[in-house]
Amino acid sequence: MVSKPKTRTPEEKDSGKRTKTQIAMLVFGVLFAFLMVASYAVPAMSAFKSVQPGDSVLVDCTIRDDAGIPVLTTSQQIQADEYAKKRAVFLTSPMSLVGGAEPSEDTFIHPVPAVVPGIAQGDFGILPWEMAALNKGILGMHELETKKIPINTESSSITVGANESDRLGLNFTEVNVGDRFIRQMTITKNATVFTDPESSISYLRIGKVTEKNNENLTVDFTYATADVTVRSIASA
Repeated sequence: MVSKPKTRTPEEKDSGKRTKTQIAMLVFGVLFAFLMVASYAVPAMSAFKSVQPGDSVLVDCTIRDDAGIPVLTTSQQIQADEYAKKRAVFLTSPMSLVGGAEPSEDTFIHPVPAVVPGIAQGDFGILPWEMAALNKGILGMHELETKKIPINTESSSITVGANESDRLGLNFTEVNVGDRFIRQMTITKNATVFTDPESSISYLRIGKVTEKNNENLTVDFTYATADVTVRSIASA
């Protein structure tokens, strides 16, 4: 035999007494409301936090040349989109930057592990002024904020004669202005000197032929901007 639930009398209802179930529901309701407010408050609070000098910052980043074409990205979608256009772009992991940091004299190249599946894999070389521009550009940014940062503060190009083009792996006769290609090379401290590697220390860059005449051709490795999105900020 199933017992019937106890019915409260009108007097008990009017007395303001609460059953255990009602109390539990009330507590649950208050807790739920608190968690909902907290879930909105945490992102809202993080929006007030901005990158300060010395902060360690994890970012998503896409570096582009002067035509806006990506050369290095943390986005698989961007790499896939460029592949569909028959253009190679290196994919890397989210990058670590330091707010306002300047490159040290001992660190000329900033290597970033990167890959173009089936084509190239190794350390993509970010040059010191490019890294400095990124570190300075993120100052004041908030978490989840996106910003386009100019990084073209110095030219990075090389001009070679017809007889020297082979050291860049180029066929002088067949190459044309506008051609883009991946090159693994040593990079000397003189910003304009790029050479083919004969040692194990080498870096990947994507260059573009910008000038050509009957005697010389110029390949530009200069990158113009970086689209940066702050993922997280760790205060110094």
